[in-house]
Amino acid sequence: MDSAITLWQFLLQLLQEPQNKNIICWTSNDGEFKLLQAEEVARLWGIRKNKPSMNYDKLSRALRYYYVKNIIKKVNGKKFVYKFVSYPE
Repeated sequence: MDSAITLWQFLLQLLQEPQNKNIICWTSNDGEFKLLQAEEVARLWGIRKNKPSMNYDKLSRALRYYYVKNIIKKVNGKKFVYKFVSYPE
């Protein structure tokens, strides 16, 4: 397992694996997705990065870093809904 993976890559990987559709799913064809079980997504991210104390608060803080980089943005008015804006090289 690649621990050097970035959070946006990890989320994309989860979205591409059908067995994760109960915790994270696409909500549209334009890059919008929803964390159905935000704490579970955070827990899995914590396992991947060897950070057992990971929770959704910390994960969402990390996601905000991508707003500035124009990779992911929060969808206004929708809880746990985000959108991929661009995919970095």
